[in-house]
Amino acid sequence: MSTVSIVVFAQHGAAALRETLFALRETAGHPYEAVALASECDEQLAIYLNREYFRGELAGCVLDHAAGDHAPCRVDRAYHLTSGDYLVRLDDALTFTSGWLATVVRELDADPGIGWLSLLEPPVQPRPRGRPRKPSGRPEPVPHADWRCYATRRALLTRHERGCHEGGGVVCMVQESLRRSGKRIAYLPGLVKPRPLDSVPVAPAVFAEDDLPVHEGAEGAMRRLRQPFELGDAVLMTCMACGGTELEVLAGRIKFCTAHRVAIGHLYEFRCPQCFELHYRDVLQFRCPDAS
Repeated sequence: MSTVSIVVFAQHGAAALRETLFALRETAGHPYEAVALASECDEQLAIYLNREYFRGELAGCVLDHAAGDHAPCRVDRAYHLTSGDYLVRLDDALTFTSGWLATVVRELDADPGIGWLSLLEPPVQPRPRGRPRKPSGRPEPVPHADWRCYATRRALLTRHERGCHEGGGVVCMVQESLRRSGKRIAYLPGLVKPRPLDSVPVAPAVFAEDDLPVHEGAEGAMRRLRQPFELGDAVLMTCMACGGTELEVLAGRIKFCTAHRVAIGHLYEFRCPQCFELHYRDVLQFRCPDAS
């Protein structure tokens, strides 16, 4: 079985990286190792990177403070931490369809002629005349591919990584180099899409009760109630005992409106992994119409 290394570029903070790593675990459909590269790293992100590394969720991490001096894809910065037969580079603001990585591996295994398989729509090209072609669901050849999310073969990236250091340029020439060597540049649609930045969580939301919609009765509230945390999640939240910035979700139970016995949210129990202090927090989604 082909092995895969994924380099995640952490550019939008700890919450966005956490969302991406969780999405990878849920959707990949193929074993992989993950490496994180952060170009701008604040304290929260640094703590999160170290935590995920020691938990085994990350195979390594790199703090890249010289992003402007190297190629746009900058994958050479994390190349030395990877070991997979295939290498996938992706940003931290993407959504993935179920089994996307398994599909990528299958396509690369089946066609050794593909040197670069982009998973995001390529830069705008002149529209050919005639009726637009229907997507085939297979890799489509393109003259230039988007580099925010792509897969390639590790053996080919060895040459790219060496060229980045020797060339010293700011433009990544790997696509042109692959084309000259006889490899194809392709785009595989339907697997990955950009995630709007305003949808990337920045912190757990806990709203004041006055700002919440009123509940609609027992049946309506239960149908609309969502669970923002899962058991075992690592949540960016401050421990009031030791100052730690991440808590583990231990338990959650539904909270009810005392007047109508209608579900309005959850009561969560968190534990600090550093000092083991327990914390409790209401996460409400509805309010009682009589409490105004």
